[in-house]
Amino acid sequence: MIPIEVLWLTLIVVFGIVGAVRGLWKELGVTTVMLLSLFVLKFGWEQVGSKIVDALPGDLPTTTVMAIYYGVTVVFVAFISYEGISLKFPIKEMKGLGKAIFGLPGGLLNGYLIVGTIWDVVNQADYFGIQVPMGSTGTTIAISNSLTALNNTIVHYLPVTFMNEFVMLVLGMVLLLAIILK
Repeated sequence: MIPIEVLWLTLIVVFGIVGAVRGLWKELGVTTVMLLSLFVLKFGWEQVGSKIVDALPGDLPTTTVMAIYYGVTVVFVAFISYEGISLKFPIKEMKGLGKAIFGLPGGLLNGYLIVGTIWDVVNQADYFGIQVPMGSTGTTIAISNSLTALNNTIVHYLPVTFMNEFVMLVLGMVLLLAIILK
């Protein structure tokens, strides 16, 4: 079994490759939407998260409800941002190698915001108690019981845990103003 952080980091790299193909001007449009969405999600959770948990029937842990709240919304917003009408940052459109070189960091940033958010909240929910087979013995182990030191270090720097929601708001508004004011 590979460490779980390999999966998450690979997904972030995939977003980097997508960014290299799409170009920086489109990736910064997605970054704008994601930063503003994460501000709303984080601020909203702090305001009404406990009320959402109390309103749900059953005994779902708060971290599980939070993971669903963030995960579903982030996937939906990311899908719309990539597949819908794209905000384009007002920079000169590049072609060829320049497009790939400048698009890669933009894609990695979006991967950090999208995949990193999901990784963060799923980690906080202890991977929902999912168990996986360990070796060929047939025994199973909970993912949360097999996390490496690297994973435990990285999760402290993921968006929900690491970034203040008002930093997300300020960065998102700066990018939005740059797009609007061209």
